[in-house]
Amino acid sequence: MECKYISCFSYKGGEGRSTLSINVVPFLAEMLNATKERPLVLVDMDIDSCGLTYLFGLDKHERLLSDSVQGWLHPKYSQMPIVEDDDFEDAVYHTMFKRLYPVGEYFGFDNDAIRCLPANPGVALGNDSNYDAAQSNYVNEFKRMCKFFACGVLFDSAVGNQLTANWSNRCANYILCCMRPTEQFRDGTNRFFDDYDQKAHGKKIIVIPNVVPTDALVVGDKRYPEYAKERIVENFSDNVFRKNNTYYLNLLQGNKFGVPKIDRFMWQEGVLKLANDLTPLEKIALERYREIAAIIAEN
Repeated sequence: MECKYISCFSYKGGEGRSTLSINVVPFLAEMLNATKERPLVLVDMDIDSCGLTYLFGLDKHERLLSDSVQGWLHPKYSQMPIVEDDDFEDAVYHTMFKRLYPVGEYFGFDNDAIRCLPANPGVALGNDSNYDAAQSNYVNEFKRMCKFFACGVLFDSAVGNQLTANWSNRCANYILCCMRPTEQFRDGTNRFFDDYDQKAHGKKIIVIPNVVPTDALVVGDKRYPEYAKERIVENFSDNVFRKNNTYYLNLLQGNKFGVPKIDRFMWQEGVLKLANDLTPLEKIALERYREIAAIIAEN
C-alpha cells in the first residue's frame, strides 16, 4: 500500500501552518484509512517553535528526550530502530511504531490510528544552533521505515530554507504551500518557489492562502480580497507553465479564496471538525480542509 508523504510548509512564519495541519489531519486519516495497524504519522519538524508538540501537550512528557525529532534524527541523541528486512509487514509490533505518541483521540479517532513524533523544545540538533551538524541520512531512514507501517506521514515543517524545512520538502511528495494573502507573503513565497522549481522536480504543490480576511476593503485603486487573489494566481502562473512540479490552485478557483480567518483560532487552536455551532465561515473552512485532504488522497 502506498504511503503519502506531505510537508506543510511556508516561506515565512506566523501564517497558521500548525493549525492548518491539525485541521487537515482528520480528513486525511479518514481518506487514507488510518488504523492502529497502519496509522497516519505526524512529525513536528519545526524544532524552534514546536507547534504540534505544544498543541498536543507533549512538550513536558518524560520520554521526550529520546522519543522526539532530535532523538531520532541526530547522532548525539539517536536511538533509531532499524528495519532490517525490506519486506517487514508486522508493523504493530515494531519498535518504531510503539515509540510514537498516540494522538488519535485528539481528532476523534482510535488513539493509535494517528501517532506523533514531537520535537523537544530547546534541544538543538547541532552544537551551536538547531541546524548545524545535522545529518539528513537519519531523515531518509525514518522515511524508509514509515513506508512499512504508515498510511501517510505529515511533516509540520519549519519555514524558508531552514534545514528541517528542506528535509521535510525533500521527503515529501506533496507540499502544502501555506501563505497569508499579504504582499510580503505573496511575493516572498513566489520567489521561493521560483528558485525551488530549479532544484526539485515531480512534487505536487497545493497553494493554500490561509487566514484570509473576508471583509471587503479598498486601498487606493485596489479592491481586496479580489486583488490579492488575482496576484497569487498571477504569481504562480509561470510555475504552473514550467511544469517541473504540479501546482494545484484548486483553492483559488471560482469564488474560493483559500481558508478564511477563523476567529476562535485567534484565541485557541483546535479541530474544527469536532466543534459545535459552526459559523458560516467555519463551515467554509471545514470544506477547504476536506478539499486539501482530497487532493492528496486522489492524486
